[in-house]
Amino acid sequence: MTDHILVIGYGATGRHAVNSVLATQPDARVLVLDTDYLAVAEATANGAVAVVGDGRDTCALYDAAVEAADRVIVSVPDDLNAFLITRAVRPLNPDTVIVAIIREAENHTIFESDGTVTVHMGRPGDQT
Repeated sequence: MTDHILVIGYGATGRHAVNSVLATQPDARVLVLDTDYLAVAEATANGAVAVVGDGRDTCALYDAAVEAADRVIVSVPDDLNAFLITRAVRPLNPDTVIVAIIREAENHTIFESDGTVTVHMGRPGDQT
């Protein structure tokens, strides 16, 4: 798979991201990476290709073809893990656009410090 959108984390926010992409770009190739087998099954039923694995793990990222992803959406419930995932993704695909959905406003500058990550605030009460 090449030229696809990789969504890391398939909780409520990750599902919303996948649904939005597929609604606006029906031919988009979406791949989901999540640690939860049930989430992977749900993503597959929703029309995405899905892989079980941890976004912080290089092997799992290669299984998800991160090196060929046009965009990577990081939608995990913990900002520290989201940051670690962005740091794992960047060397494997220096040209991809990374969108990280964060929870805590004070973490915004940490994500943007290298100028390579677009950050969006999760809505209060959202669970990824």
